[in-house]
Amino acid sequence: MKTESSSSSIRVVLVGIALILGALVAILGLRNYVNGGNKPTPTLMASAVAIIVSPPATSTATTTEADLPLTNTPKFSANKTSVPDNAATKKPSTNPPNPTRTAKAKPSPTLTPSPTSKPQIEPTFAVLSGTQYIIGGDQPTPVPTFEVASRTTNVLLLGSDVELEEGVGRTDSIIIVSINHDGPTASMVSLPRDMWVYIPGWTMNRINTALSRGARANYPGGAVAQLEDTILYNFGVPIHYYAQVDFEGFKDGVDAIGGIDVAVSCRLRDWRLKSPELDPELEENWEIFTLEPGIHYMDGDMALWYARSRRTTSDFDRGRRQQQVLRAMLNKGVDLNLLPQVPELWNTYRDSFKTDMDIGRMLQLAALAPEVRKNGVQHLYIVGDQLQPYQVPESGARVQLPVWEKAQDTFQRLFLPPALNQASRPPITVEIVNSTDNPDLALLAAENLAWYGFEPTISDEQVEIQEQTTIEYYAQNLKGSFDWLLSWIIDKPAYSIELVTDSTYDYNYQIVLGTEYSACRPQLFAPQIFLEQE
Repeated sequence: MKTESSSSSIRVVLVGIALILGALVAILGLRNYVNGGNKPTPTLMASAVAIIVSPPATSTATTTEADLPLTNTPKFSANKTSVPDNAATKKPSTNPPNPTRTAKAKPSPTLTPSPTSKPQIEPTFAVLSGTQYIIGGDQPTPVPTFEVASRTTNVLLLGSDVELEEGVGRTDSIIIVSINHDGPTASMVSLPRDMWVYIPGWTMNRINTALSRGARANYPGGAVAQLEDTILYNFGVPIHYYAQVDFEGFKDGVDAIGGIDVAVSCRLRDWRLKSPELDPELEENWEIFTLEPGIHYMDGDMALWYARSRRTTSDFDRGRRQQQVLRAMLNKGVDLNLLPQVPELWNTYRDSFKTDMDIGRMLQLAALAPEVRKNGVQHLYIVGDQLQPYQVPESGARVQLPVWEKAQDTFQRLFLPPALNQASRPPITVEIVNSTDNPDLALLAAENLAWYGFEPTISDEQVEIQEQTTIEYYAQNLKGSFDWLLSWIIDKPAYSIELVTDSTYDYNYQIVLGTEYSACRPQLFAPQIFLEQE
């Protein structure tokens, strides 16, 4: 049984992790429900604030501007080797080159409460010695390294299947978060654990084996440095800091902050232990569990199941759900407002999770949180033609080879602001009118819209139930309306959007949800603004 002290320490740890990445939190959440209601208030994870208004708002909507051109596109380093057609090739090699890396300085913790930190070190490859072993194919050429702006911080988030004090296991969750201090904005990309990549100093293998291999081989800088170098070598993304937590720490942390509320848009059905304390080795302790679309309160055990389930979906969809749960945890953690206590508690509780970030950097990022809430977080995934299915000849294992020509665009977006970044353009406001008998549909629609950067408001207007969903846009034309994205989110063709020339309407869009509406959308394949490659 947990004591009050241990529960408090876990809470502080989660807040510490939240503060490390406080700049990622992008929504205050749906604070109220239509007509009150007694459901748990959802702590949504989207990139704009979803509001339920009663009575309807009376402020005049800001006319949206034309789509702003993307600026500050990251360039590749000129002194790097040219990019191969596929970052992983399979022809034999007898003399692979040695990558070189300067060891990254590890900043020491400090108890000063002011948001100051040691200078951020730009990572390079470790200096390796001895024989490198390449099995089943050539060592691929390293991709060009992105030139990252000086006021950008890249953090590697890791979830492990082994308790931290027991050593290093395979990484079950790998997410890169990039925080732009000047926006401020943030982006995150999930890396599928079955990607077949080159692990420097070793061989081609799954990316989730890099951590354990680094520990066994005493890799320069440690196990995490091995994974960081793997990411730098295969994807060109320099990692400045990392944060790692195991499954038990994850569950305890969710429980310590009082649980989270998650908007589940798609039905999820998978095997689940009937009770967390049961023996998972006994078949009779398992049951098929179904999570229907709606707003769901989750304790630590449920949140872990939701974030790890993949038997009936995929590793890619699991990555999406992990980002969703992470955002809910960060939002809840920041709302606990323990920032003033973090410096004095740092030395006491820092062993409950692993990070190489010092207090100064943690506080610097936390200070960005309010503006990032407003400006937005971009969610990215490596899916579709960015990966090539591959069967390993030696083992028969089925894995995914990253196709750099296709994946490059996604990693480039990691360093760009979200398309609907409110730091550079007015928000696109959307009023949602629910003409169904299911109140959760409006909440799910609001979450989906806010996830991509729209600013939704749920009306309490009572209307008759109708089947068809309709969309109206209040302007002379659709220029700058992101109609192609909004129509995809609502699953209606863009040509069905009706233009209304009413300059007195309080919002840019009005969506009337009909009974035909389904919130389940293939978010992994959402349309994107085209990025021009130079």
